[in-house]
Amino acid sequence: MKIIFKIFLIIFLSINFNLKAGPFTDEFSKCIIVKTTSQEKTDLVRWIYVTMSFHPQLADMSNLSSNDVEMVNIRVADYMTNLFAYKCNKELVQAIKYEGEDSIISAFELLGEIAISEIMTDEGVAIASEFFSQYLDESILAEALNEAYN
Repeated sequence: MKIIFKIFLIIFLSINFNLKAGPFTDEFSKCIIVKTTSQEKTDLVRWIYVTMSFHPQLADMSNLSSNDVEMVNIRVADYMTNLFAYKCNKELVQAIKYEGEDSIISAFELLGEIAISEIMTDEGVAIASEFFSQYLDESILAEALNEAYN
């Protein structure tokens, strides 16, 4: 059953991380990864969580207050300002100048992947990520995967 969990996790973490980066985007990516603290990565994941909670199909699962939303947005805005203006300004300017604005998206996709991966390493999160497996019909999955292993 661990193989199913690993496949699910790979799919989850592969959400549109199609990085077509050039050397300047690579340098910007390295800079934001190295100069982003663990707390800032957590703030980024919190912002993703809060932002996704506004989707109509997810809104009923969240009881965030307007203050919660505001604080998450303030922290991410402060992080982005500090990152763009000070920590990685040179790398940002070169990436945009030579490879376009998509370099920002590529760099933050990579950072998002790393930040989510770090959150997933928490023991409680890792355990919770396997809760769904108790509802899987192992015989159906075994049959479906049988061809792959034979």
